[in-house]
Amino acid sequence: MIVAFCGLGKMGRAMAANLVLQDFGVRAWNRTPGKAPPGAVECRTPLEAAQGADLVVSMLADDAAVESVVFGEGGLAQAGILHCGMSTISLQLTRRLSESPGFVAAPVFGRPEAAEGRKLWICAGGAPADLARLKPVFAALGQGVYEMGTAPQATLTKLCGNFLLAMMIEGFGEAFALGEKGGLDPEVLSQTLLKILFAGAPIPTGYAGRVARTDFEPAGFALPLGHKDVGLALKAALELGVPMPLASLAQDRLAESLAKGRAQWDFAGMAAVIREAAGLPPRR
Repeated sequence: MIVAFCGLGKMGRAMAANLVLQDFGVRAWNRTPGKAPPGAVECRTPLEAAQGADLVVSMLADDAAVESVVFGEGGLAQAGILHCGMSTISLQLTRRLSESPGFVAAPVFGRPEAAEGRKLWICAGGAPADLARLKPVFAALGQGVYEMGTAPQATLTKLCGNFLLAMMIEGFGEAFALGEKGGLDPEVLSQTLLKILFAGAPIPTGYAGRVARTDFEPAGFALPLGHKDVGLALKAALELGVPMPLASLAQDRLAESLAKGRAQWDFAGMAAVIREAAGLPPRR
């Protein structure tokens, strides 16, 4: 199987490299050239990457990037092949992409280290025949696939999940700031409560550790992306008539973090504004 892969950032490059290692032919495109992993053919446009491929996978930062890659000059809309979008995008754009046959939304849960280790969790939605064609690709990239129905339903699953991650970071930030103000070592508190409450689950464990250590750089999932994703959840909530006051709180924390010049920080860094409000330094 030959896969066109569009988007070679921290996540995408690791995913494309795993496809090469699993003996897929990979035709790669990235806005900044020179990012193709060894063994992949680097192409000049998304459409060039798609030509001669069996399907295309995209892993891009936001709606604007996806719209450019699909609908722009030299874009994927002209290719007429199965497109698996693994980016976290809005419901509105997912619906627009779904108007053409052969689109599957398959956003992932996992940071760059999970992408490198083929440990991503994939939430996929689309036509059953298209999902069946993608099974070998999903097996090469992740540790499990959840079929969520339609493409918009898969996108909504990811938005709900990233909102919950933001709420976990908020909770960790508040709890650890409270503990530190009372004389507890936040790392010891984190390790204790994680063993009691989460039993070593990797995603909350990872974020709790970063919050407790104030370990916000280098970013695996950068603050601007968290801000974008919580904003997409709020946009979906407005459309669907769902009140989400905690999402508004998270969006305010993230906006304050970005206003402080922390765009290079990890998503977990939103907890620093809680520390500051408690009179603690943003980083220990």
